[in-house]
Amino acid sequence: MKTYYSLFLMLSFLVTAIGCSKDEPGDLVDSYYLDIQSMVALNLDDDDEEQGTMPDNGHADVLSKTIRKMKDALAAATSEQSSRQANDAAAMKACDEIYNEYAKAYAGSKGVTVCTVKVIRRKQVDQVRQEIVTLRTYPFWIVEVDPDPLPTEKIEKPEILEQVDLGLSVNWANCNLAAKQIEDYGAYYAWGDPTGKLWSADGIGYNTKGYTWKSEDYGGVNPPADISGTQLDIVTMNWEDGWRMPTYEEAKELKEKCQWMLRSHGDIKWFEVIGPNGNSIVMPLTGFLGDDLGGDRFHTGSHGVNQTGYYWTSTICPTPLTTEQRGYGINDGVATAWLMYCMGGQDDSDSHIGFIDELRAMHRAIRPVHDK
Repeated sequence: MKTYYSLFLMLSFLVTAIGCSKDEPGDLVDSYYLDIQSMVALNLDDDDEEQGTMPDNGHADVLSKTIRKMKDALAAATSEQSSRQANDAAAMKACDEIYNEYAKAYAGSKGVTVCTVKVIRRKQVDQVRQEIVTLRTYPFWIVEVDPDPLPTEKIEKPEILEQVDLGLSVNWANCNLAAKQIEDYGAYYAWGDPTGKLWSADGIGYNTKGYTWKSEDYGGVNPPADISGTQLDIVTMNWEDGWRMPTYEEAKELKEKCQWMLRSHGDIKWFEVIGPNGNSIVMPLTGFLGDDLGGDRFHTGSHGVNQTGYYWTSTICPTPLTTEQRGYGINDGVATAWLMYCMGGQDDSDSHIGFIDELRAMHRAIRPVHDK
């Protein structure tokens, strides 16, 4: 465990009481508040509270957003209630839903508890005596205590790595980048990040006119038409020896010239991709990391696992209504890259393989290729 947390003192926040109800007018008043014990600095966006932020947009920001949601939910849940029983039920239901969303996103990466949030009901009798009741305690954890939540070491080739000749123009790896086994999802990476470390959305925003892009990361404002085999290719820079990201045309060839068979074992599904020569590779249904830039779940955990596989290509999408190979998302004005997806259904008949344009800062899986 790194010593990143030693930079912070134990912070204790008593969040301002919110919401109130009366069981007996003039006699008993209840109020709810959050008691927060945290080893990391949080940003709760209240002028009357101590504030602090970690120097990244990682998990500490997720904790802050989740706790702010709880505060707002408590206020909303109590505003229209009248009895203690109804108040407690509404407050706990709202907080449970928010916490469960967080817990589900990090279900596969539970680590050291760094923040504990207690929902407190304060009962005041005749404005003199107070009775404090803890209704629920929520533990929050962070696995990565370093500001870099993505791998910081070089991504080594796994022992099981092989080139598979499917009878196509290139050979395909038998596993994903950073996978240890053929069926592993591997890790999720942004487009145009050769280090695998980029995490920040600084310089990328969203407004009513679409996305704005001022960041020099992820290929910059005007990215190359294709990064396969270049210094922006994370596969080339880590695996070397001729390995690289697949281009859009190579991924399209995989889609159109191969047979995609949905397989399953128990609740786990994957595609067996069979080439024209009968050889095959396994394509796991990886899901993706984060979803909406600027939204609450950006870079907060994997979603859609075992439902759809999302795989980067190295190619920028064509600009709409032009022949230039400078891709821009429709109505966004921001260059996007081709993403291949393989969506599993109940069987082969309702499964679908296709391509979509995706914002380059999003983190997706990568299946490398090698020239013959």
